[in-house]
Amino acid sequence: MGTFYTDVLIGNVGGGDMLPVSALVDTGASDSAFPTDLLESLQIRPIGNPVVYYLADGSTLECPRGEARLSITLPSGQVATGTCPVAFWPDDTGQCIGATALQVMALVVDAANEQLAAASGLRRGWAGDIS
Repeated sequence: MGTFYTDVLIGNVGGGDMLPVSALVDTGASDSAFPTDLLESLQIRPIGNPVVYYLADGSTLECPRGEARLSITLPSGQVATGTCPVAFWPDDTGQCIGATALQVMALVVDAANEQLAAASGLRRGWAGDIS
């Protein structure tokens, strides 16, 4: 699968302005990541302990983690929104939309067209006897 970028609005979960950014869609990343300076400018604060992230080159990076409001307008015109975990990345090299955000916003990757699409349904594990 190739890589592609998507436009996303990011803001504080408490409300206020949302800023437009372009971010790599990275299904191999657990969390989304945005530059610390951007998150701090939106008054997004770290929650809990820092998290260790394992990078593609085998190295690790410990980053604070918080929550942000994300909004993505799909090619269909539908708008997907959600409150998602975000890593406070030290610079803009790791700016991405990760798998957790895709799940929260019920989005799937349309790899052939290099775009995001709304999921037609969500998975649920064992739900017990439903007869």
